[in-house]
Amino acid sequence: MPSIKSRIKNLFLNGGGGGQELDEKLKESGEQDLTARSTCPRGADVNTGTTGTVTNITATSNSSTSTFSETGTLELPIVDYKDISQIPDILIKYPAIYLINHGLPPAPFSHARTLLTLPKKIKDTLRDPKSTVHGYNNAKASGREWWDYNPTEKLLGPPDDEEFNKDTTEFFNQMFEDVGFSTMRYLRYSPDVIDQQPQNPDQSTYNTVLNSHRADDNGEAIPHIEAHTDLDILTLITATEPSGLYVWNRRGEVFSAPPIDGTVLIMAGDLMPFFTSKPGESPLEKHEGVEAIGEDTVLPTAHTVVVPRSAGERYSIAVFLRPRRDMIVDKRVVKRGEKEVEEETAFWWLATEKLHVEGRKCFLA
Repeated sequence: MPSIKSRIKNLFLNGGGGGQELDEKLKESGEQDLTARSTCPRGADVNTGTTGTVTNITATSNSSTSTFSETGTLELPIVDYKDISQIPDILIKYPAIYLINHGLPPAPFSHARTLLTLPKKIKDTLRDPKSTVHGYNNAKASGREWWDYNPTEKLLGPPDDEEFNKDTTEFFNQMFEDVGFSTMRYLRYSPDVIDQQPQNPDQSTYNTVLNSHRADDNGEAIPHIEAHTDLDILTLITATEPSGLYVWNRRGEVFSAPPIDGTVLIMAGDLMPFFTSKPGESPLEKHEGVEAIGEDTVLPTAHTVVVPRSAGERYSIAVFLRPRRDMIVDKRVVKRGEKEVEEETAFWWLATEKLHVEGRKCFLA
């Protein structure tokens, strides 16, 4: 029976094998591919047992406990908090890192579990009908449900649970203070969510839902999420077992990213190319696009989650560092008719574009 890793490719929205020939040439030459490639895997080899050369990174501090894989199996680096200034450079070469000695409080998984296992009628009262990033939401076909909090809106928590409200807000405030608009998400992957479906085969909705499920080799639906990048600057994640998170580098190589006690996993978001593109150039498609991506550009981390049905529940707590809606992410002088005018692009425009372009789950894809 194929491993769960070898079946991840079936979960991608984008098929095809674009870039495969280039990858083979790069592997033969041993060179790093530092060009702009699709950040959403397109038929990438998901066998994480594949060996490859990984650039070695040396920490500046002699007493550093940061560790980096030099060769062999693909492993993500572990970075000590005192080496935090190196993170942008490390994210050029690796799709994600583990941060240790960060001093952050323990993730409140007990609260995530309490909230996401409440009776459906209670969870439905925690929904915001105008938002999928505020309060409770679910995606039954993929076996996941989540709850979001950000300090600019009312906390939609369990009724009469002051401890939940207090611990959640304190954890969030310790994670980030005065950094603009950020969101914290409690996320649950569970076959129980998939099972909350109409069970009458005569119902047309049943067939629609069933066809949208992803199945393992036994034909059973498994909790999952398609490959995507996050609409933010950085994503910080802590999770429980079972592991199911996989990340890709710009060569299309796959790294497993299991939870490690005492660490926080950091991934790059869609805005990182704007901060690290070639000087004076823009990664927006209407400007230089992929031509603005250089060797020092941090690409957003493409990632997916696949949890074997037999593994039970998986919880994660993610903090998405996002700017305020009106933050200018791109500024250019453009010619309109006979005049040159300054054109500004705010974060909200990028968010709207990604939301409405069909199939575009990955920025720069």
